[in-house]
Amino acid sequence: MGIPNLRALKIFLGFLVVGLSAFGCAHTVVVQIPPKIDLQPYETIGIVEFTSNSQENLNQIATQKFMGFIQNAQPQVRFLELGPEDQLVRKLGRNSLDMEAIKAIEKTYGVSSVFTGSFEISNVQPKVSIASDLSSLRASAVVNISMVSKHWETVSGATIWSNSRQGHWKVAGIRSNAQDISFSMNAPEEQYGRYLEDLAYAVTDNFRPHYEKRNAPK
Repeated sequence: MGIPNLRALKIFLGFLVVGLSAFGCAHTVVVQIPPKIDLQPYETIGIVEFTSNSQENLNQIATQKFMGFIQNAQPQVRFLELGPEDQLVRKLGRNSLDMEAIKAIEKTYGVSSVFTGSFEISNVQPKVSIASDLSSLRASAVVNISMVSKHWETVSGATIWSNSRQGHWKVAGIRSNAQDISFSMNAPEEQYGRYLEDLAYAVTDNFRPHYEKRNAPK
């Protein structure tokens, strides 16, 4: 009765060795996933300077960051910068950037599609935290920024893509206790440029290839 059990053990160990060998031969490869939206079919794409409730220079920063992320992801894309929206609609003889204005862009500039975008910066919102024993205090000022962009087909005036993102960032802070008090404040223009860069990167995610690890045999 001992021999059959020994043979079964040998068979089991044999399968185990084979399985471990196969596992040892497996390795990880990085696979590129193409972008969800390929802009190659569009020879030249128009882009209108982003609008906002903020300073004009921040509009330019947001627009340039947006274009840069798309061209880094798809270097063959060519943009035709159409300038600020208010100036553009006047050149087109329109009152606003509506469907007819989008169609007029194709006739005037010869682009098959156009990007538009906007962002909104909220008022600074204070946040205060006081310890239960009143021994310390923390206060900060937070700003919320939202960004939206659309891709229009100029022949029909139809929206063919849209995306939006929002986030909040601390622009100032104060901390105090019985021994010390500290205050910090970020330079508004420089920091807002970084916040807009973060949002532009998130909004353009559909135009970037992505990478993922997959198991593959040697």
